[in-house]
Amino acid sequence: MNTGAILTALMLGVLLSAVASWGVATRYRRRMLALMRSSPAPRIDAADGPLPAPSRATRRTVLPDAAALRAAEGRQLVVLAAVGLLIGLSHSMLALLFLYGEGLLSPGRAVTLGLVYAWPLVLTWGLARRWSWARTWVAVGVYLLLMLLLVQWRSIEPRPLASTAGWLAGLVLIPTAVTLLIGASPRIRAIAPYLLPLGLLLAAGTIGIQLWQLDGVKDPPAWVIALVQMLGVWPALLVIALLPWVALAWPAWWLARALAQAYRRKRFSDLGYLVAAYWAVVLAASALPSLQGVGWIGLVTLLPWLWLPLAQWALRGWLAPRVPPPTLLVLRVFQQDAAVQTLFDRVIERWRLLGNTLLIAGTDLLSRTIDPDDVFTFLDGRLHERFVAGDADLAGRARAFDLDPDPDGRYRVNECYCHDNTWQAALAVLVQRADTVLMDLRGFQARNAGCRHELGVLARAAHLQRVVVLVDERTDRATAEADAAEAPAGRFLWVSARRLGGRQAGEVLRALVAESPQSAK
Repeated sequence: MNTGAILTALMLGVLLSAVASWGVATRYRRRMLALMRSSPAPRIDAADGPLPAPSRATRRTVLPDAAALRAAEGRQLVVLAAVGLLIGLSHSMLALLFLYGEGLLSPGRAVTLGLVYAWPLVLTWGLARRWSWARTWVAVGVYLLLMLLLVQWRSIEPRPLASTAGWLAGLVLIPTAVTLLIGASPRIRAIAPYLLPLGLLLAAGTIGIQLWQLDGVKDPPAWVIALVQMLGVWPALLVIALLPWVALAWPAWWLARALAQAYRRKRFSDLGYLVAAYWAVVLAASALPSLQGVGWIGLVTLLPWLWLPLAQWALRGWLAPRVPPPTLLVLRVFQQDAAVQTLFDRVIERWRLLGNTLLIAGTDLLSRTIDPDDVFTFLDGRLHERFVAGDADLAGRARAFDLDPDPDGRYRVNECYCHDNTWQAALAVLVQRADTVLMDLRGFQARNAGCRHELGVLARAAHLQRVVVLVDERTDRATAEADAAEAPAGRFLWVSARRLGGRQAGEVLRALVAESPQSAK
């Protein structure tokens, strides 16, 4: 087994995915801004009128309490940890049976090695809780340090600490490189994992034809000689390296469409896909060294990955939400990307365990909300079809909202794409469907006419249960409170959130559910 070629294909595929994702993210952002700023003539469809407003009775949903949030988060983390430990234990047992030699399998050795192999469970916790990559890898480092002490303690024969540390570092080297390439940059971390299968497929084709060239270097085919004579050596090598891309273009595109369709049909969630992708990389990296020594039997250590879809199927009932989901509408001051991204990571991602989220699409949250369906809709050249250009579009978009939970119990974020002349009509429909609202007015000033219009709409809406407004020292609160003056008493909760740390994020969440934050004023 040429493990060097396999490793080269893996890293080349990851690099291709990262570069392609950067280009897609840049062009997606530009296209989205252009469509948002345009004001096309409204599209009129006589066969499909505007969606009627729901009655107040159908919109009244009991908001969950903080205990429900803690229970949902606990179930999520328990499942991620349990599946991680199950994969690690299975991996260790298979390795001891098939790779490390006869007579090595024992309960103690299997458990010790299984705990080591389970280190990606820390990574999946970071993905679920939207930790920064720095915090995630610090947590991984702490876990591996504990495993270093465990392995040293459990070793039958004394071995140098540096040797054990080097072995542990080898386990995380490739996964760390892959993670940093496709996930460290906020600009591409929501796109690169979805392009990774395509990148790996194309890279495998390129490496495969290079190996074929090496096998026939002493007696190359006539067409290769003719190509070199016509183009020169280096251009000919480049053409040959890219030839598989032509052959694999249709399979790659089919794979992309299948991925988007599976996501649309709720075969997996965004978090589930990321967890599965990173576990696949970890297990593949672990299997590579054994392929050189034992051949194809080394692939047996990939089998523990199957616990992920099996667990999703088996636990879907236990992970299912316990109460009818409320719907949260998120509004914000645009062009404050870093602040709203932090809000999304620390508040909205946790809310998704409780209910649905609606928002007007913007480039500020592109790296948090884009999914496979969005990516391949854009690559198909159909992004403009997502934008609301009239009542028929608005009604169709509202009917298409995905309000059912994913297999892991989390709800999706539904975005409404609007032009400059349609966002107010879209806002009215979104407010009709919301039970509670989170409005980020940090940095709000009287010149923010859009936010002032939104405050008036929220104040006049008859059915809204709660509007949580985030403010800071830059907020023109007097203007905001005057614009919301028509609201019933107690509807608006004004929460000071200058820096949205862990404590303040918890206060915002308690304000959204059936508790009031201590800092509300």
